[in-house]
Amino acid sequence: MNMNFDFNNPTRILFGSGKLSELGAQQMPGKKALLLMSGGKSAKVSGAYDRTLEQLDKAGVEVAEFAKVMENPVKEMVMEGAAFARENGCDFIVALGGGAVLDSAVAVSAMAANPGDLWDYVNGGTGKGKPLVNPGLPIVTITLTA
Repeated sequence: MNMNFDFNNPTRILFGSGKLSELGAQQMPGKKALLLMSGGKSAKVSGAYDRTLEQLDKAGVEVAEFAKVMENPVKEMVMEGAAFARENGCDFIVALGGGAVLDSAVAVSAMAANPGDLWDYVNGGTGKGKPLVNPGLPIVTITLTA
């Protein structure tokens, strides 16, 4: 088996207690963020929601909030989130939450920047396995489960 590929995965990780307060000093990948979350209850109770909004404001970033990610995300939510991002002119995603939110961010990112349906790009099963036409939107993740 002959395998060839190029791999470039630039990732900046800020890890540790209180690091969320440094978000506003970071270079953001855009000017308007889709704030992707679940219902947001735990983020609001913990204060992470307010701190995230405060830090994005410090960074000069506008926010459009999409708080509809469920525990087991479905395609319809991904497509709705992608359409919401396009309609609101979002040029990157801030994923605030746990695993379902962080995972959903990747699919929403891809579909916000590409035509058609999510299933057009899924390999296996009933997916059509097409390659993405455009790179997805950049993603900033803020995990609440670490």
